[in-house]
Amino acid sequence: MNRLTLVHLTFLGMGKPPAAVEFSPGLTVIYGASDRGKSYVEEAVDYMLGASELKSIQEDEGYTRILLGLRVSDGRTLTLSRAVGGDTIEVFNHDLRSAPSEPADATLAYKHHPKSQKNISRYLLNVLGIDGRRILQNSRGDVVPLNFRDLARLVVVNDTRMADQRSPVLGTRMPQNETKEKSVFKLLLSGQDEPERPTAPSKLEKQFGKGKIAVIDHLIDENREKLTLEANQSQLREQLARVKSSLGEVTAAAGDIAATRSSLLHRRRELETGDADNQQRVGEVQQLLSRFALLREQYESDLARLQMVGEAGTLLGYFQTGTCVFCGAERQHQHPEHHLAETTQLAAAVSAETRKTTDLHSDLIIMIEDLEDQAATLDVNRALHAEQLAHNSEELRALDQRMEPLNADTTELLAARSRLEHELAIHTQIEQLEDLKASLSSAPPAPPTARPDNIPAADIADFESTMHETLEAWQVPGDNHVTYDPTSAEISVDGRPRKSRGRGMRSIIHAAFAVSLARRNTARGLIHPGFVVLDTPVLTYRRPEDPEEAQPELMTHDVVENFYRDLLDNPVGQVIVIENLTPPESIRSRAAVYAFSVDGSDRQGFFPPRDRH
Repeated sequence: MNRLTLVHLTFLGMGKPPAAVEFSPGLTVIYGASDRGKSYVEEAVDYMLGASELKSIQEDEGYTRILLGLRVSDGRTLTLSRAVGGDTIEVFNHDLRSAPSEPADATLAYKHHPKSQKNISRYLLNVLGIDGRRILQNSRGDVVPLNFRDLARLVVVNDTRMADQRSPVLGTRMPQNETKEKSVFKLLLSGQDEPERPTAPSKLEKQFGKGKIAVIDHLIDENREKLTLEANQSQLREQLARVKSSLGEVTAAAGDIAATRSSLLHRRRELETGDADNQQRVGEVQQLLSRFALLREQYESDLARLQMVGEAGTLLGYFQTGTCVFCGAERQHQHPEHHLAETTQLAAAVSAETRKTTDLHSDLIIMIEDLEDQAATLDVNRALHAEQLAHNSEELRALDQRMEPLNADTTELLAARSRLEHELAIHTQIEQLEDLKASLSSAPPAPPTARPDNIPAADIADFESTMHETLEAWQVPGDNHVTYDPTSAEISVDGRPRKSRGRGMRSIIHAAFAVSLARRNTARGLIHPGFVVLDTPVLTYRRPEDPEEAQPELMTHDVVENFYRDLLDNPVGQVIVIENLTPPESIRSRAAVYAFSVDGSDRQGFFPPRDRH
């Protein structure tokens, strides 16, 4: 079952700077002075989830479109877009923070309609995976599909409902909706739909009862003619079981062969890759040998020329008259033994160059020999790869030959299974027709009384225990023993109904109700949207001007501290808290905290201040 996480709430308007808050996937706290748009955030979230209207405030002037980002637990990101005062909600399948430049992926009505998918309620229920769940509509037992608004009233709680004397289960304050609201809570606690209730046959059905029986008899005869196997249902089931067993054995054997074949194919790919690398290296070595052969010829040619120069210099040194053949000096400029010195210098130069070229030639011979050794090794590897590939091909052919009879057996067994299942389906249809004929022939029983409060005792006790643990974690004064009355939908703590408690206590009990429902259902995989929005859940001040507040019960600061600590240390999903007073300093590093119009805050309110020109 999917859950939703609120990502951001953004207001847009022509020529207006965006007004937005980014929600933490855990705890988000928005606090500050009154009339700064804190509660407007809760109201706008509810509006984007299908509420019919959003009351305008002075600060929202000029803002015409609202975006609500959602993240689904399966990894999807969605953005809901709705015009202020609009009747449709557009859906974009990505995170959108500015005016859309492309058409929406879906356009939905804001009102729920059980017979149409094109409304935000059915869309969100589909995203959560709970579309089509049934609840009671009234005491007569009429059953209707679940509406997302039924869930929204339990998880998005404004400040008025937070402290209201009416039960948190009964969110609309309309007596005609009590059965439906109790049935929604029953669905959440138990996870069980309301069954479709049987109805007594009408006079028209009775009038045509005999005709229907005749039609059913005809259908039964037609189905019996379709049977091709002379076996009863028990024998067919035994045959089907044997076929399924044989099919399982054949499938297992085929699976083993397929696994072996996959391993061989993987090995073949490795061999082919190695062979390709080997061939590439052979080409590189051959290319180097060709180049080094040319270089070797060059070195040997240079050595031959040096030898010739040395020999020529020795011969020239014997000539001692005339112009010097080495330096070109005329005889009158030559000193004694001039030719001998020049001949010695030439011989030294030729000898040095010969040694240098000889060393290079020797190094080159070593490199050529090494490359020739590599070429020989590569030839051996290439022959080995060819042998291994041939062996691999033989193994693959052998596996394919073993697989052929298994494929034939599988085809035959599948055909037999299909034939038997078809025969059994015809028998089942005949039985259903006979049951239908029997039901038409006898008077139907009276439908049972619809009971939206018929919640399994174990589920009630489990919820009461979860709520007790929540109140204890918050260190609310008292023993915090919680009881829920399914008939009246009243929650009592320590034997006192919530409606009889003071405003502060009513608020903290309502907050514990919403948090405990989210915590329990999320932990047990039961229905819950995945987020909770609480407006003023913890009251720490007295309001003597309230005529209904005869005995106000105020929360201590310890409760406030433990309230936030519990939400952080024992996450219930996503919780958004809207409060007037400053939250504890200790939570600021672990939660997203927005301060509106308080000392040191960056924002005056949800909306940017208007230009004063």
